[in-house]
Amino acid sequence: MTYSETLSLLDSYMGDGPLTLAAAMDTYRVNRYNITELGPYKNKLIQGGLRYQKLNLSTAGELQLSHIGLVPTTETTPISKLPGSFKCSDPELTRIWRVGARTVQLSELDAQSLPDFWEITEDGAFVDSLAPQPWAGSDFASYLMDYTLAFSARPTVGGFGFTVLSDTLGSGIYIFIDAVNLSISAHVGSTERDSAALASVKLNSTISLGNWHRIITKVNMTDISVSIDGSQVLQFTQTSSFLGSFGLGASFGQAVYYTNVSLTTNGQEIYSSSLTDKPALKDFLLGTNPLPVSVDGSRRDRIAYGGDLEMAAASSFASTNGRNFISGTIELLGSFQLLPGFFSPTVKVQQAPRTQDIQANVTGLIGYSYYLVTSIADYYNMTAEPGFAARWAPRILRLPDWADSQTIPVQKNTSDSSKLLNISSATIGGGWNYYDPAQSGMVMSFNAIYAFALQQCLPLLSAAGITNVTIYENRFHDLRQAINTHFWNDRLGAYGLSLSNMDIISQEANSLAILANIPGPGDHRSATNVLSAMGRQLSPAGGRPLAFSNASVSEGFAQKVSPYISGYHLRAALHASDAATAKHLLKSIWGPMANPTATNYTGCFWETLLPDGKPGLGNPTSLCHAWSSGPTASLSQYVLGIRPLEAGFRTWLVAPQTLGLSWAEGRHPTPQGAVEVKWAYDDKGRLTMQVSGPVGTRGKVRIPLRPGNATAERLQYKVSGNASSITEDMAFEVEMGSNFVFQQL
Repeated sequence: MTYSETLSLLDSYMGDGPLTLAAAMDTYRVNRYNITELGPYKNKLIQGGLRYQKLNLSTAGELQLSHIGLVPTTETTPISKLPGSFKCSDPELTRIWRVGARTVQLSELDAQSLPDFWEITEDGAFVDSLAPQPWAGSDFASYLMDYTLAFSARPTVGGFGFTVLSDTLGSGIYIFIDAVNLSISAHVGSTERDSAALASVKLNSTISLGNWHRIITKVNMTDISVSIDGSQVLQFTQTSSFLGSFGLGASFGQAVYYTNVSLTTNGQEIYSSSLTDKPALKDFLLGTNPLPVSVDGSRRDRIAYGGDLEMAAASSFASTNGRNFISGTIELLGSFQLLPGFFSPTVKVQQAPRTQDIQANVTGLIGYSYYLVTSIADYYNMTAEPGFAARWAPRILRLPDWADSQTIPVQKNTSDSSKLLNISSATIGGGWNYYDPAQSGMVMSFNAIYAFALQQCLPLLSAAGITNVTIYENRFHDLRQAINTHFWNDRLGAYGLSLSNMDIISQEANSLAILANIPGPGDHRSATNVLSAMGRQLSPAGGRPLAFSNASVSEGFAQKVSPYISGYHLRAALHASDAATAKHLLKSIWGPMANPTATNYTGCFWETLLPDGKPGLGNPTSLCHAWSSGPTASLSQYVLGIRPLEAGFRTWLVAPQTLGLSWAEGRHPTPQGAVEVKWAYDDKGRLTMQVSGPVGTRGKVRIPLRPGNATAERLQYKVSGNASSITEDMAFEVEMGSNFVFQQL
């Protein structure tokens, strides 16, 4: 049985796999069954996101099958019955909302929904066609450079494989032992398929199926040697991996028992296990997930990421109302804080929340720490969960305090007291775009996300009773001024990439600047002007906007379209009431992915695109990636117009932006119940609008009249419901106890 998200890869022998990054699903996208008798056959592990499955007979014969299908491990509520909803007069926008909701739904994993990756027996761990997952029993496991690994293996089918010098995602030096053809080889990656052999040797009768063998591997950075039953069989030098953990596995078609594992460094044993008890699964993150979580993608990577969460959470609140998944992910990611105050950007979901800081002072993807903090702030804003603000405020304040310690003065003149966040090392300056050059120094995107995180956190800090909130308010004010002073490029009409490269425009940096209200409303640095410049620089031919302007190519940047970062671009356009930009983004990026007749359509949104709209990372591209679901939140928050004015929607706003539509309707969940909105224009352009909300809540309803239709003074209308008189900005204050209905006459 072969599986794939896309039809184009279904005929590949491996489908759209293997997928080796975590133990959250089967490694291989092929399941083989030796069918010898009548009865049900069910695979033990999850296959993750897929749209197609293909049956193949490996040997000649005839087979009758019935009830072929899949057992879902995520929620299956039809999109039409989700807590949130949206539809409008443009079927394409309705489809976009629904596809985003489905993408989110497939990325939300219930607690304890993952099966054990290995089978633990009295003989040891039985491993069948599974990539090695790195030992994670120490904070420093991925930094090991000099060690001896010993274990016993009894191959039952084919042979076995293991990794040394492995990173946290399982890629290292893979040692492949073929007990049938009697050979051993070393490869870069997680399987023997990932690279040509670095070294290989034919074995004599050193190893055999069904018998126990003692394997000892000595690692000293570049130098690796392997012994089997006391005889050295492989010795080589490599320059592909220099540090990392170890993992035990089996290549496709192999099966093996492992026991009596020992890891020694500097003459001291730091790990040992017989692998005969289930607690050993935790040592390699091979057990179930203790918390409900939102992962990056249904097929790949099935890992929690701080950056992905901020976008996915907003769309979840608007559709599935997956509050427990968002809370669980915050609980998990927020516990992986390092000594300086920033967070690990990624956590495998089999891990339990930590009870103390990671004893290290280096992280990667520093921007993801700020996105996590904004996710925490947004969660409070959406829920007003009791005790949440007080619990999280002290923890998240450590990040802006660290950031403040990393700001340095930068002066244009003697009266300039500006300070900007300086990222001193490219080691932590990577971003969501791992395939592009990492950035260091004074980088606009890092300063913008720092400002955005400060802005979003201020209400939570006040709710938590933080007495020195004004310190953070002042830092936010000063940072915005410094960004305007030093990152603004008059020639481009937007903010530059970094102080060392002002000729490149970053979609992320400029979108976040607008969302952090950095451009001034009354001068040439207006949000409208920035959006116009982004259109010229990122979409020079009017197509899908690139993540970086064309000037970035000479600096080694890839020309790719990011639905993730475009989600912030869309949010920024709607924040600035720029309907033309918002519609262009929706229809050029998400519309084609949501088109059921399109090649590679999956019913979900993709991770990355090429400028021509094809999957942006080739065959490995995730075609169900929650970070691309931004339009689902934006359509609910801006076209329905439903947003909280007070944490937990105790008071709320309905302020639709019509985007040229003739009608829209839907609902947005809140802790007290849904806020529902329905608005429509008749053939004469007259508006009818209905709003309902939870009893006991209050709202502000802004009337979206078409331009030139009327002013508040001259407007003829009738209303029902408990509402105030209309204000100059065409709004009513409403008390929910009965529905509010506005009808233009």
